[in-house]
Parts: sequence; C-alpha cells; structure tokens
Amino acid sequence: MKEFFEPHVIVSLAVIIGSLSTVAMTLILVLRDKISGVHVSRAGVEIHTNDVSVWSKIVDEIERVDAHTCKSLRKATTGLTIIDPEKYGLSAEAMLVIREANQPLIYAAYENHHTRALIADANVYLEDKTHDISVAVRLWKQHFPELTEETSDAFVCCWFKKVLLPILRRACYEKVDYYKSQIIGTDVSKTVKTILTGCLNKNLDYIQCIDQLTARPDIGAKSSPFYSISTRGEL
Repeated sequence: MKEFFEPHVIVSLAVIIGSLSTVAMTLILVLRDKISGVHVSRAGVEIHTNDVSVWSKIVDEIERVDAHTCKSLRKATTGLTIIDPEKYGLSAEAMLVIREANQPLIYAAYENHHTRALIADANVYLEDKTHDISVAVRLWKQHFPELTEETSDAFVCCWFKKVLLPILRRACYEKVDYYKSQIIGTDVSKTVKTILTGCLNKNLDYIQCIDQLTARPDIGAKSSPFYSISTRGEL
C-alpha cells in the first residue's frame, strides 16, 4: 500500500530541511578557517575541525622548547665545580668528586617539572637537591674536608641562581611568546585558545616566581663564593 504525505507535511519537512541547511551553512561560514572536512550522510552532516592538527603542532613546539631547556641545563651543569680547581688541579680524585657532585643536578635537568616544584615550595626543592649532593660526595669527605653540608647547600644555591633560574626563565618567556602568537591566529578555535590562555597565564606565574627567587638575598649570599669557579664557559 502506498503512503502519501499531506501537502502541509511536505511543506513542514521542507522548512525543517531548509532550517538545518541554514544552520549547517552558518557553521561552515563561521568555522571556515578551522574546518578540515565536511561529510554528508543519511545520519546528517559531519563537520570536522582542525583542532587535533593545531593542538598537535602546539604540543610539538612546547616539547621542542622543553628538550632544548633540558639540554641547556645539562651542558651548563657540567661546567660547575664544587671544589676549587686551582687548588686541586685536574687530578683524578678532583675530577671524580666534581662529577659525583654534578650528577644529581644533571639528573635534575631532565625533570620537566621544575617550575611546578618551585612554585609549590622552593625551599623543599633546594633541600632535596642539597641532600642528593651530600649523599653523592659523602665518600669523598676524607679526601676533601671542605665537602661539608654547608658546601653542598651553597653549591646547590649556585646552580640554582646561576644555571637553573635563568634557563627556566628564558624557556617560560619563549612559551609565552608562542602562546600569544597562537591565540591571535585565525586558524585556532575558541576552545584551543581558551586552553592556550590558561597555559600562558601559568607561565607568567612561573616567571613571577622565578624573578622572586632570583632576588632572594639568602640564595645569593650562599651562592656567591662559587661564582669565580662555578663555570667553564658562558651559558
């Protein structure tokens, strides 16, 4: 048996279809810079945006910055000396104790959470690193009596102020600049821009924290004795 739609039903369907088409066209016009594909099927119209590809590009860039930061920290840390090289020269014992003292800080270079740890409690971070170095050089104290707890503390402060904070600050500013460039981009959706704004503000908070730590007089006073012997080259 054949079924027929009444004329008013056909008109209503046409209005509904027309309205849906108008909505779809409006979405396409609004999101035209962010659409990567449109698929029409019996189930309806599927509009695919480029959020995934855009976000993937952003993640790749941030990972590049983090990798470069880790490399810079490692290279700068290997130039630190916990004992005076002019006093001990390049003897095997001196080189070994320098390497042992630097090792915990080199490992720390690959911890990609410095800023979060510092903003949470910088004193705890410094205490942890001081403990790690004290343990690393404990077997060498009989050969190098200057390797006291105070020396480990001062050495960590030197690394902290001379190496870690400047490099972290540079990385945060690089991320801030990148986030700003993406937020004003026309091919980035509102959702992604909202996430980027949160990331930008977080890095601005990190920079403020780093600047406050850099200005702390206690850290500067402890680290100053190492400035003349701490590095063998510019960062």
